Amino acid sequence: MVNILEEPPTWKAVMGFDFDDTLMLGIDHKERIDPQFFDCLRWVRANYGAAWGICTGRSLPQLMEGFNEGKFPFLPDFVVVREREIYFPGQFGRWMPHEKWNKNCDKDHKKLFKKHKRNLAKVRKFVEGQTDGCWVSHEGDPAGVVAASDEEMNRVIGFYESLSPSENLCYERNGIYLRFTHSGYRKGTCLVEAAARWGIGPELILAVGDNYNDLSMLRPEVCGACGCPSNAVDAVKKYILGRGGKVSQKPGSLGVMNILGHYFNQ
Repeated sequence: MVNILEEPPTWKAVMGFDFDDTLMLGIDHKERIDPQFFDCLRWVRANYGAAWGICTGRSLPQLMEGFNEGKFPFLPDFVVVREREIYFPGQFGRWMPHEKWNKNCDKDHKKLFKKHKRNLAKVRKFVEGQTDGCWVSHEGDPAGVVAASDEEMNRVIGFYESLSPSENLCYERNGIYLRFTHSGYRKGTCLVEAAARWGIGPELILAVGDNYNDLSMLRPEVCGACGCPSNAVDAVKKYILGRGGKVSQKPGSLGVMNILGHYFNQ
């Protein structure tokens, strides 16, 4: 996999897509990404000068695995991984970190988790004592939850919100999975920061997602245009319709192509 698309002198717009279920469907689907998606993407880039990126909860190595599974013929112009770190493609297929952003992200998260360890301990006690879910903690992500069901996750979130947490401490949810994070480093803020590399503001950003953790990048202060595939959760569909965005009647990459056609007159 190589970046066979030449970067034009100046990008005119930016597209940010979620990865799992928005672009690449699960293993139970015969075609996880429709091959025509990449032709569609080439056309939009060539005719509208639109850079594109992936914004995901996956780690960088996990995303590289996904690119291989999806048979990506070329690399994105940027990626947002773990919903908060930004990388740009370098030479020989290597990914180069947005050093200032990523260092500040790491520092601010360490401060945040230290400051709110008592409230997080209460959430952990609730999860382990009053649900069938489990608390997840590992280096880089010391506070997360895997619930037994969507209903149970709603209970966990309700308990957390009853603690009146600081506005800097928030969470990213994808179905039964949740990770606590800093409100200053989310898919939305990362997408704006990545676009700023080319001097592009929110009014020229298109964001496409399918789940709760995509809501931060679907907001009007982040993107001028937004959309979701047909397999998006109801909360995302409702939000996008309320904004006047495009809700496709097709799933996954077929839905993303439909959204591109809607906004770029393909």
